[in-house]
Amino acid sequence: MKQTKDDRRVERTRKLLHEALPALILEKGYEAVTVQDILDRANLGRSTFYSHYRDKDDLLLKGFDYLRAMMEKQHRSVAGKARGKGAGFNLSLELFRHAQENHRLYKAMVGKRSGQMIIRQAHKYLSGLLKEHIAPLANTKKSAVPVDLTVDWLVSSFLSVLTWWLDRNMPCTAEKIDELFRQLTMPGIQAGLGFELQ
Repeated sequence: MKQTKDDRRVERTRKLLHEALPALILEKGYEAVTVQDILDRANLGRSTFYSHYRDKDDLLLKGFDYLRAMMEKQHRSVAGKARGKGAGFNLSLELFRHAQENHRLYKAMVGKRSGQMIIRQAHKYLSGLLKEHIAPLANTKKSAVPVDLTVDWLVSSFLSVLTWWLDRNMPCTAEKIDELFRQLTMPGIQAGLGFELQ
């Protein structure tokens, strides 16, 4: 019984901290947020914070791990339904939909108020995810473009479009922004992979 009560207390504390950080990023920008700001917003003591996290970067990265787990679960669900050469590219639509459902979190993580560390982590995660899907599809005999370059360019393009969309308060649906993203990137993807996607 005591274990369950302690677990709930820990979970509640982490939830308060993970809610405080994105809200503060939206208000001040990541670089300007201090641990004290986070403590004040979450109404927690310094020792409580440091019993869970090393610093604000550690808090951010643990929050990113949570976001990554949610996205991976959603992607596995969608990937199980999609088959064929174009199946891996349904990922962009699912990511835009996830961002639309969790727009405050995404805006804090990749919007103009986020820090470079956040963008680097998002880029690293998405590159790994995309490489899993793109590498098996690439026809290296027809394309001289290295798969890593194709992946890096595609992730950079995706993050740029996502940031543009979020910073303008999502002026269109996830489906529409995905359609625009595909119009911009499909010729490059096809050149990078060495074949035409359906």
